[in-house]
Amino acid sequence: MPVSRERFLPAIRKTGLSGLLLSLLLLAAPGLQPALSAAVSCTDADYNGHYAFSSVGSLLVLPPEGALLLGTISQSGRFNPDGKGKVPIQTLAIYNGIPTDGYTPGATYQVRPDCTIHFNLTLPVPIPYPSEFEGMLSKGGRQMVLMLTVPTGTEIIGQHIKQELNFCGVRDFKGAYQLDLTGTVSGTGFYARKPELAGQYRQLGRLVSDGAGKFTASVFTNYNGRIVPETFSGTYSVNSECFATLTYTSASANQKLVINGAIGGHGEILMVTVPSEGWGVSGVLRAQQGFGGEQLEIR
Repeated sequence: MPVSRERFLPAIRKTGLSGLLLSLLLLAAPGLQPALSAAVSCTDADYNGHYAFSSVGSLLVLPPEGALLLGTISQSGRFNPDGKGKVPIQTLAIYNGIPTDGYTPGATYQVRPDCTIHFNLTLPVPIPYPSEFEGMLSKGGRQMVLMLTVPTGTEIIGQHIKQELNFCGVRDFKGAYQLDLTGTVSGTGFYARKPELAGQYRQLGRLVSDGAGKFTASVFTNYNGRIVPETFSGTYSVNSECFATLTYTSASANQKLVINGAIGGHGEILMVTVPSEGWGVSGVLRAQQGFGGEQLEIR
């Protein structure tokens, strides 16, 4: 039914503008109540497809046989849930500067009605321990954040972005991207001759790929508090499963480095790690321009 202007004149005179606004809110509230009280509900079927992920954290406590792995752990890869409770996991992990490939075919998951997820799995070698993760879906099931909860003595958070591409090639990684990497670099491996660069690591900059296998980048790198402007160029490849590998030479270390990870969304995000000896660095490349649909945001 139309609402007449005269109906609100007394409210204006008695309560002023603020009172009128409150009156309008109260009038609108009954219509808003269904939307406000409607609960989000999820099932196993809401978590399906392929999810690019990266994580960086710490292994603080391990049994004596795992002592060499204590320190920073960085990872990237892909979770592949089937929508029915099973989730094979492809991962490239670096334990305290030691790169390893891992595949976990027997992981399972359960999605609760509130869209939280519980995972059960046995971690791959070199630490094949029964483990549990807790995750939270968002963006209609297109994003997830995940934490390792069992075993204790760890501090690991992962970011997951759903892949919207079924088949990839070099043209699916094209354009200007924000480069954001974080972690640690140890005094071993590539930086054994550069101890002044070892320690906490952060890199932020801009990377431009040409869609044909080449890229250039201009970045600021923080080596344990020492800020170093850097530029570099290199080559990249993308396989059919949407994993990208970028190869370049670091000017600071004068060494060949690799960035590897899976493409997320429609190509607007790349979840990566640096699988080089002595490194514990992961992060994300975010497209500076949208890809037609809603651009995914993390962190």
